Amino acid sequence: MNILVEILREAQQLYLFKEKEIVPGLDPRLWHGSFNGRESTLQQLSPYVGKMKSGMARVLIALYSRPGDTVLDPFAGSGVVPLEAALSGRCAWANDLSPYAYVLTRGKLEAPEIERVAIQRAKSLLDAVKRESPSVDINVAPEWVREFFHPDTLHEVLSAFQILRQREDYFLTACLLGILHHVRPGFLSYPASHLVPYLRKTKYPPEKFPKMYGYRDLSSRLLEKVKRAYRRHTLPPHWNERRYEVWQTNSMNLPMGDETVDAIISSPPYFGALDYARDNRLRLWFLGCEYWKELDASLTANNKVYLSQMSICLQEMFRVLKPGSHCILVLGDVERDDKTRLTAEILADLAIKVTQRQFEVETILDDRIPDERRSRRRTGTTKFERILVMRKQ
Repeated sequence: MNILVEILREAQQLYLFKEKEIVPGLDPRLWHGSFNGRESTLQQLSPYVGKMKSGMARVLIALYSRPGDTVLDPFAGSGVVPLEAALSGRCAWANDLSPYAYVLTRGKLEAPEIERVAIQRAKSLLDAVKRESPSVDINVAPEWVREFFHPDTLHEVLSAFQILRQREDYFLTACLLGILHHVRPGFLSYPASHLVPYLRKTKYPPEKFPKMYGYRDLSSRLLEKVKRAYRRHTLPPHWNERRYEVWQTNSMNLPMGDETVDAIISSPPYFGALDYARDNRLRLWFLGCEYWKELDASLTANNKVYLSQMSICLQEMFRVLKPGSHCILVLGDVERDDKTRLTAEILADLAIKVTQRQFEVETILDDRIPDERRSRRRTGTTKFERILVMRKQ
């Protein structure tokens, strides 16, 4: 069945036909409501601040590409677009400069076809951890990292990351990153925030909650995490034949030839709204990125370089896109210091300028972000998602 037909039927059922009939086209009602209970649980391998809604990605892929097409996301983040592209029979190309984004995207695209195989791989890892973790020196971790974990837990976690790096197992690495820190008992750290790592000792003081500061074994938690990844995930019959590429480079120099991409669907960094490396600093450390401040300074979200670097990125996206094809960017207007940055309009003007009007702006669609969907609630930053649709002439 055509994926867009499925989306339309699902949306109409949710609205119970109380509104006028939804017709094919760019309509926010097509990704109405929460997708947490409907999306593939592979999309929930590990949290990521500011990720695109999977329902929106699914609609955009259905509207602007066909099965077999190559869909590129040059700012892949948590891999929402590449996974949805692969699930719908497209060739998924993804790129991101962040090591965390790279690992998480590959983890989703390289998930084993069936849960049984994933569990076998996890058990093999845990057997190796049991043998090797006693010899791991936890003092290689800086003090701020050690503060998050019981020493025995940290032995196992460090050992697991070392083994997974040697095996190049991105799926299990992504699963491990997903249980690294949280308040809940099914996670590995002392009580901490789930999205952005900070300890919550004020709310959960050790003297009142001693059990929350005890040893947390890796084995049971990782196996349960793998099972959750397959709880609501039936991979399509073509999964073993899926085609994908994932790069970790700057989008100012995309590693692909001219006019090789059928559609670009992406959510570039918001204009100074998020600190992508700081927000993921604990996970980045375990991936070998010890100096997250240097990474944050190099990412395009930085105020000082945003416009100049996005100009080059837009030129690169234009270069690799086939004539007549679409580039769709999901952006956010940012309100700070009583000023609003209209990012969609800014990038639309930039695209027209740097491509000498060869990028044609078809539409800019507004979609208000409910407070419950924002990474930082009750803030004055991003209140709208703006979908900028451009076509290469």
